Amino acid sequence: MTDTKGCTGKTSRKCAGMWLCFALGVTLCFLSACASSPRQKASALAQEQGFAEHLFSTQPFTLYGLLRPSLAAHSKILRVYIEGDGHAWESRTRPSTDPTPRNPTALRLAMADPGPDPVLYLARPCQYVQGDDKRQCSKRYWTSARLGPEVINSLDAAITQAKAACGAEQIALVGFSGGGGAAALLAAMRPDVVFLGTVAGNLDIDAWADLQGVSQLAESLNPKTVAPSLQHLPQRHLSSRTDATMPPEISEGFCRAVNQPESCVVISGVPHGGPWQRYWGYDYTGQKRKGEAHPFEDAYTRASP
Repeated sequence: MTDTKGCTGKTSRKCAGMWLCFALGVTLCFLSACASSPRQKASALAQEQGFAEHLFSTQPFTLYGLLRPSLAAHSKILRVYIEGDGHAWESRTRPSTDPTPRNPTALRLAMADPGPDPVLYLARPCQYVQGDDKRQCSKRYWTSARLGPEVINSLDAAITQAKAACGAEQIALVGFSGGGGAAALLAAMRPDVVFLGTVAGNLDIDAWADLQGVSQLAESLNPKTVAPSLQHLPQRHLSSRTDATMPPEISEGFCRAVNQPESCVVISGVPHGGPWQRYWGYDYTGQKRKGEAHPFEDAYTRASP
């Protein structure tokens, strides 16, 4: 008797072929996913929100960026989101060979920006770039020199290029983690910056190194040293008590140095990698003043002076 319920008799070859096709399809899907690079994933993710890839030729680096054009007829402000340190270390003592972030937190912040202004996501040096674009990529640029003068100057040049391309007149800077430190240093050197924001920002590299028990970033600039020049700039610095990598005391020290303790905002429950976009306020039109309610007062707790 032929078993009509199973793969026996004349149907066995057909079933075997079907299973072979299924297995081959699963394998191809798996290999395709594995072959997708972090850059391809980031680009595909951002393109869904209207961003397009841009490579900025600067000295000495080629920087990777994603740019979303203005959604309004007359936008004068370019909103810039600077990535964190990325995958800088394989272990506590061994630097990685590629600092491209595995979790691009600043990109998620940029994609969630609901404003009509043009938006630039700007990666740090040596992130996402390939081939000849990596020619200047020494490991020092994502370790001891991650905020070195040449790094800050390169970011500055890329922002200037993007600003010209968008026809913008002013800049709102937001940086995540080490990108927050870069944003502060850029704000101190650019007269067109109208807002400085950081998310889990490394705003005092010396205090951070002491807190983490790691070597000082000897070839980097310390953002805290430029705080006195930023006292009149509208700012917001978001941190989380749950973030062991960049705890609130790092940004709180900067807020005191800039004489804006009210600009530090502390929440709970968010680890270093986010999801910060759920808690970040995207209104960059002005600074919260003492006594005014924060637009997300139910989610935020003001840091103590």
